Amino acid sequence: MLRTHTCNDLRFTHSGEKVTLSGWVYHRRDHGGIIFIDLRDRYGLTQIVFDPEVNAKAHAKAEHIRSEWVLQITGTVRPRGEGLENLNLETGKIEVFAEDIQIFNESKTPPFEIDSETDVREDLRLEYRYLDLRRVKMQKNMKLRNDMVHLIRNFYHNADFLEIETPIMVKGTPEGSREYLVPSRLHRGQFYVLPQSPQQLKQLCMVGGLDKYFQIARCFRDEDLRGDRQPEFTQLDLEMSFGEQNDVMEVIEDMLHQLTEKCAPQKEWKKYLINGRFPRITWKEALEKYGSDKPDLRFGMEFVNLSHDAKNSGFGIFEKAEHLFALRVPKKYGELSRKDIEDLTRLAQQHGAGGLAWLRTGEDSGPVAKNGTPEFLQVVREKTGAQEGDIIFFGAGEFLKAVEPLGAVRSDIGKRFGLKNPNEFSFAWVVDFPLFEQKEDGTLQAAHHPFTRPNDEDIHLLESDPMKVRAYAYDVVMNGVELGGGSIRIHDSKLQEKMFAVLGLTPTETEAKFGHIIKAFQYGCPPHGGCALGIDRLVMLWADEHTIREVIAFPKDQNARDLMLRSPASMPEKELREQNICVLEAE
Repeated sequence: MLRTHTCNDLRFTHSGEKVTLSGWVYHRRDHGGIIFIDLRDRYGLTQIVFDPEVNAKAHAKAEHIRSEWVLQITGTVRPRGEGLENLNLETGKIEVFAEDIQIFNESKTPPFEIDSETDVREDLRLEYRYLDLRRVKMQKNMKLRNDMVHLIRNFYHNADFLEIETPIMVKGTPEGSREYLVPSRLHRGQFYVLPQSPQQLKQLCMVGGLDKYFQIARCFRDEDLRGDRQPEFTQLDLEMSFGEQNDVMEVIEDMLHQLTEKCAPQKEWKKYLINGRFPRITWKEALEKYGSDKPDLRFGMEFVNLSHDAKNSGFGIFEKAEHLFALRVPKKYGELSRKDIEDLTRLAQQHGAGGLAWLRTGEDSGPVAKNGTPEFLQVVREKTGAQEGDIIFFGAGEFLKAVEPLGAVRSDIGKRFGLKNPNEFSFAWVVDFPLFEQKEDGTLQAAHHPFTRPNDEDIHLLESDPMKVRAYAYDVVMNGVELGGGSIRIHDSKLQEKMFAVLGLTPTETEAKFGHIIKAFQYGCPPHGGCALGIDRLVMLWADEHTIREVIAFPKDQNARDLMLRSPASMPEKELREQNICVLEAE
């Protein structure tokens, strides 16, 4: 080894020992002939002293050293003088007096300061990601990611799950997201795709009798990007046979208990548990109370259902609405100005509302006060428990159009008034999701994926009233973020074929797209279910970061570009021909 210790190993007890350290120059200071260098590796810092009276040759070399040069230092450990200790460093009670120095590599002046946590343009950081990774914050994030994945692996190994790798080049099947295509050189005109998830493969592992499967899986989706989405990402993927919904949920929840205790011990979370478990809330209840299927439970402000009172409100919009919900914002949280209300109105409109009706009690100002009957206004005050100066916002219309915009308003107000305690984790399970959702053209699509089992009580509605069918599907959420989700799967080939038929697939289309899984189910498929959690998102939340790019070593930017490798990039015509690819000019 080119070192005897790391830059975080040495302590007062090493005094007098001769050691060799290797690392990067973090800081260099010249104090009237004596030169000090902070040598850095991923473990920490050690102060190196170049004293011409100890070793003139090493001191002469040190005069030319600059930040980010890579060095090997050999010298003797000595205690720092009284009053000169740096108690902020684990090595702060010692220093190494250099006797020999070897320069492994010089460095150009970096495009940004590596020894500083000042903000740097993200595009510059991504272009020079190998430099950005040297910064303390990024190294902490990479260490946290390593620790979390290590704990997850150990948890499932100890729970008798088998870690199984599934292929990256698979058959394209419609599962909801756009896929990345991989042309076949040997089979002209045919393609593999990169997997959106190992969904079908892990189900086939259950048909194969492997019983308990997990994988830290790489997945690929050709989608528009957000702060918490990348074209390639990592997820914890899990499947188990002969388990019911509670069994799958508990084996995920128990892992999250350990993950929080070990990797986020500073967070308060147990006060939100019910009998030691995450609370459970149905999809319908979550939307009726919070306007979201991933509710933030760190604060209250639950909706009040006024649908039965709307018909006699005197307010035309409410009287025509199928549903009416109210959100009370107590004055004690803070004041909302007219400009604030205008901003919230725009937010509601961005989430599908035509506007945002409101009422300020006491003053009786706002459009509802001007148009509503006195009897209706009294009902609103009584049912919401409004006090003088409180503001009440309303959501009206079809169910989702009434609650979802109001949910966005609730979330914004929670952030605006500091109701979302950053030091708390509030977990919950959301269950009983609809099996289907309706597309704009009126056709149905699977709300989760087409392999999700319908609730046994609702199977008879599959063909007659599919929008009322509930699924054995479940999401685990925290602080208004979906951590992951899963479902109990269909294991009967006839029910699976019926599911595809309800989705509008003909028998011919079913055979072409999913014939392999129908065939497998005919050879003794056990009841099974599973779940998947986004590793990138988990680490982002545990690290208190705002985007997953901060916890991925080499992420793409918001336009799916790798600024460091400069990809995607064009390819030579010869290689394109070998891959049977023809690039068309844009019209």
